Amino acid sequence: MATLLVPTDFSKTATNAVHYAASLAVSTGSRLLVVHTVSVPTSALPESMPLLAIDTHLIEYSEEELQKLALQLKQTYALEVETFCLYGPFIPLVNDLVKTQAVDLVVMGTKGASNVLSKLVGTNTSTFIKEAPCPVLVVPGQATFRTVRHIAYASDFETEETVYLKQLFQVAAGLGAEVHIINVTSETELNIVPDEQVLKSIAKNFPRQNYSVAQLPHEDVVTGLREFVEENQMDLLAVSIQDRDLLESLFHHSITKELALQAFTPLLTLPANPYHYQAPRPTLPKGVPVG
Repeated sequence: MATLLVPTDFSKTATNAVHYAASLAVSTGSRLLVVHTVSVPTSALPESMPLLAIDTHLIEYSEEELQKLALQLKQTYALEVETFCLYGPFIPLVNDLVKTQAVDLVVMGTKGASNVLSKLVGTNTSTFIKEAPCPVLVVPGQATFRTVRHIAYASDFETEETVYLKQLFQVAAGLGAEVHIINVTSETELNIVPDEQVLKSIAKNFPRQNYSVAQLPHEDVVTGLREFVEENQMDLLAVSIQDRDLLESLFHHSITKELALQAFTPLLTLPANPYHYQAPRPTLPKGVPVG
């Protein structure tokens, strides 16, 4: 693991996620970026209005809070952090920052008091993690950091897993963690692709990776995953973020959204189309910096 990014709105839950990310950065020897966005509805300002017209007190407050947070992290964790205070829409700015700063993992709290973080638990949860170009670690509000040794990966055994497992094994290697692939079978879930076919594909594509596979019957997928995580002391639960078409959506309800809403353990989401960093790294994203 090389670069972590954690957004904050300075709420209690977001601050908890920042400290979680700081502990993770120290544990893995990673670079840590902390970002705050100052957002004003586009309808509230004409395009010609200069940046100075934005509430200067809010900008000053945001910058001061970021610096206080950076100092606190330095004193607590002996960790140098890079801070970004940006003006504009949250999701595009964070995604641009991910790409321009070669971020490997975004760490986010499940709730917040303002801007988009206030709605992370709900419809915006799936919106954000679907648009994220890299893995996202969603941290429950009361979660405390512990060294990650075991990661459970929830698979329906109906999907081509290569793109997701490639990311997962990379994250696991950075954490020094073992991967446990878990398939919870339910009578309400269709079994379209033979399980043996999926397992052969995984073994063929990842011959050098160590992992375990378990299949458990349960009438409710989310409850089954929860029980597996708790009984086997998993540190993270990983899920794939799939872009299903209309036909597939008729047969699959959003397991990922349910897991995010129930948030019983840190949730690692893996995108279907992860970015590949190739261009030279600029110092700032395409958003408008403030201050």
